[in-house]
Amino acid sequence: MKLERQPCRIGVLIRFSNSETTLPDVISALTQQTYQAEEILGITNGSSDDSRQILTESGARVVDWKAPYHHSKVLNSGLSELQTDLVFVLSSHTVLKDRDTLKSLAKTFDDSRVACASLRWDTDPYYSDEIDWDEMEEKGLRFGSIYSNSMGMIRRSFWCETPFDESVHTAEDYAWALEQLRRGNLCRRLDLPFSYQRTGSGRDRAFAEVVFRLSSRYQLPVAWLGPANSLKLLLIQSTRQDDDHAAVRDRLLSWLDHRLREFFGPSSSLPNQKSQVT
Repeated sequence: MKLERQPCRIGVLIRFSNSETTLPDVISALTQQTYQAEEILGITNGSSDDSRQILTESGARVVDWKAPYHHSKVLNSGLSELQTDLVFVLSSHTVLKDRDTLKSLAKTFDDSRVACASLRWDTDPYYSDEIDWDEMEEKGLRFGSIYSNSMGMIRRSFWCETPFDESVHTAEDYAWALEQLRRGNLCRRLDLPFSYQRTGSGRDRAFAEVVFRLSSRYQLPVAWLGPANSLKLLLIQSTRQDDDHAAVRDRLLSWLDHRLREFFGPSSSLPNQKSQVT
């Protein structure tokens, strides 16, 4: 395989826990990239299968996270271990399908305003592929991140100035990207192929709760059905049990929880199940 001369140093950060079934393909895809990582760092929170061995045999360095899992804290710890210009944060369940993925992501940082760049989750055209603060003020927040730590690259010097917000338990990528946009930077999205196996449960509602919190923090509207239309839809389609119906319910509950917190404080929030996602 022919490797290209790289104008920047790239590190890869992989959070993992019992990912032995997916990590071989994840690592294989990385080693076939035309731009190669200077270092691959794995960070684990108690993996009991062969995941650690798979990573170390590939040449990666592995560190342990011994505290309860927390997205932002784990990321901040991992990023403090790397010293490269750019860091590609990759899920242990994300397999890159294009050999030029790291190259394409890295080249977006030729623009000094770019803080982060990630692959697109879907073909939803709601946001552009070069998002700035003006666009966020115009369109508001959607329940789908503008940047993803499942397959996203960040400019490490920007992270040094603004680490991931440890007051949020999930959607830390959305929170960090929004703060970068507010500071006048850009977020890019690239349409490149990948496969992803999602793990964990209860994350949709937790994500929605963070979106409503971010909307208050940054004074941005949330682009959703709204409480009245959501309730109406749930009543009309009360017999449905699919993912779309569950998403409407979770967002309505998250909005209610957010309003209760605003009026009566955190102790009034509705019960929810925290999830662990690697």
